[in-house]
Amino acid sequence: MRLALRLLLQSLTPAAAALLLSGCVLSDSLRQNNIFSVWSRPLPPRGVFYVTDREPDGAGFSLSWGGGGAHCGRSLVTIANAGSPAAPDPTLNPIPCDGEAAMAAFAAEVAAAAKPCGRVLIIVHGYNLSFRTALLHGAQAAGDAQWRCATILFNWSSEALFNRYAADIERSGYAVPLMLQLMRALNAAGLTPDLLAHSMGARISLSALSALCAAPHPVAGELILAAADVSADPGDDDFARLLTRNARCARRTTLYASDNDLALIASQSAHGGIARAGANPERALTYISSNPRVEVVDASLATGEISGHAYFVFSYEMLDDLMWLLDGASQDKRAGLGTLTCADWSGGTCAAGSGRYALKVDPARRPGFDHKLLRAILPLLLPLQPN
Repeated sequence: MRLALRLLLQSLTPAAAALLLSGCVLSDSLRQNNIFSVWSRPLPPRGVFYVTDREPDGAGFSLSWGGGGAHCGRSLVTIANAGSPAAPDPTLNPIPCDGEAAMAAFAAEVAAAAKPCGRVLIIVHGYNLSFRTALLHGAQAAGDAQWRCATILFNWSSEALFNRYAADIERSGYAVPLMLQLMRALNAAGLTPDLLAHSMGARISLSALSALCAAPHPVAGELILAAADVSADPGDDDFARLLTRNARCARRTTLYASDNDLALIASQSAHGGIARAGANPERALTYISSNPRVEVVDASLATGEISGHAYFVFSYEMLDDLMWLLDGASQDKRAGLGTLTCADWSGGTCAAGSGRYALKVDPARRPGFDHKLLRAILPLLLPLQPN
């Protein structure tokens, strides 16, 4: 029956895979996205620094890699609240940062902006995002999580095309040296940044931190990995190695994982059947035993868009939990505050060593029948899934 279904729907496979890898209907670069807050309350304009390796294009940035040059700046971003008209696009104010001395001067500006609370949050986006969308979503996520300190968007040169997933993998690798340079400059300026990395952005963050782990003290505060698109093959687990190496580099690492993430199911197929770290909450719990600074949150019930991949910007439950996480709250405390539930895998009360924390999502907002149907069919459609 599996073979018959695969043959019946074979003609749909390229479109389904492309759609679900992108996590959206069309390529980001072919749309003019209007980005809104998940909340109805008004949000004040937010200053966001940016660091990118893209090639400049007029007053903005192209879809091309800039050949290794760094471009930085600051923007005042307004995000409309839910139900309001879209806000105008922000203007960009460049700040030189290409070269060690210039990056140090840029980091000093960030440190000055961060002085009231002494913290900075770096947001590293995932696949299929243009500079514009990444900047708007970065500001939206920081605002919706009520982050009151300095924010940096780390923007790498995604081609923002749904059928260029393999190209984006290469581009993400090109960005690691710039991430290293930024982290070193911020540390030298007296900052221990928090990182929020989504999907393919987790590769950049983990690779950069891995190179910094010789430092005698943490070089990052909170390391938050949402829907990490990183190899987690049970027989050769790259993600486990990176976590073990990076454990001393961050004060705490939190992995949000969802087994309803259709984009990561498609990514697994694109990688020849190799599991992705952000796609299996139950397996992710195994990382905790060998890494006491690692925590796992099951985000399987979070919703937002059809792929179930971008919950970190579309799920208010995720953003509520993120707010308390960045405030330093433990998982136990967040469960008490109502952003998490704690249960064992049979639905009972959390037991020591056997329970899991999950985003608390109202039943009416959980994945519906259409999503569950796609979740059941997708592994049968994608030809590279193991039999």
